[in-house]
Amino acid sequence: MSNSPARTAAWNNAVAAFPDEVRPWIDPMWDNGGFLPSNVVGQILTASEVDIGTLMMQLLPVAQQYAVVPVSHFRVGAVAAGMPVPGTGWRSLYLGANFEFAGAALSFSVHAEQSAVTNAWLQGEPGLSALAISAAPCGYCRQFLYELATAQKLTILLPDDPNNPLAYSSTPLTTLLPLAFGPSDLGGTGGLMDPKQSAYTLALVDGPTPDPVVNAALAAASSSYAPYDTATNSEFAGVAVQLADMSIYAGRHAENAAYNPSMSPLESALTFMNMNQPLDSTRSVVRCVLVEVQTLASQQSATRAVLAAYAPAVSLEYYQAKTTG
Repeated sequence: MSNSPARTAAWNNAVAAFPDEVRPWIDPMWDNGGFLPSNVVGQILTASEVDIGTLMMQLLPVAQQYAVVPVSHFRVGAVAAGMPVPGTGWRSLYLGANFEFAGAALSFSVHAEQSAVTNAWLQGEPGLSALAISAAPCGYCRQFLYELATAQKLTILLPDDPNNPLAYSSTPLTTLLPLAFGPSDLGGTGGLMDPKQSAYTLALVDGPTPDPVVNAALAAASSSYAPYDTATNSEFAGVAVQLADMSIYAGRHAENAAYNPSMSPLESALTFMNMNQPLDSTRSVVRCVLVEVQTLASQQSATRAVLAAYAPAVSLEYYQAKTTG
């Protein structure tokens, strides 16, 4: 384990819970973000001789270190497992943590479960097989998770014994949300994270631009998830933020059949940034671009509200797009 002075005591304690032979894979997540690719997960499972569910439960205190909680001061972590990789059966793991905005309503907060889903979706994962959290998900998150293309097969891992945080039980999401309403009730097939449901061809109304931040937002809008037709157009929207270090993070709109658990593209971009920047970085936003297709449910007002809370000195740059195929 690194002795870098950047590490916090809480981080070092979370990493110290792992066996000595596993820590060299876990501690670098401080710099590399909350993601473990499937080959690394396979190596950890082989070295530690535990099942993937136990590893996910052990990673929860690590995930909590990414929480941004200036309002509640209550850290929540989640760990999502992607789909099995053909040939190995191993699965990548994606961490998530709650993200709050000082000066904005708590309803704008990103829940840890949403953060883990976003972390996986924006890294190309086509679905989730399991999600570990330290307590049963709230109703809001159950509804959000039910939008996933793999909702019918998703299992929720929960602790069994408060004195043994690694003892867990596995419960199907459908058991936690009976008589659920989801995308199939709208006549659709698939769902959130299904690549076939978020592959649109969009172009800027004012023509192409060499601006990398605008193009990142356009690409995100082209990959957004929007099952509703709002009579003008579906809600294809993407946001890209540029940090002071010139890095760019893009986020996609993730609409929900039940409306309220939808996640805005700026929330998506910021939580993805949070899970993939070094934990001791400043994360200072200097630009924010929203690209969307004209719709009766624009993301402009929500984006301005969140941006004003997170980066009040930054003005929103807005571009309209159109579907081309």
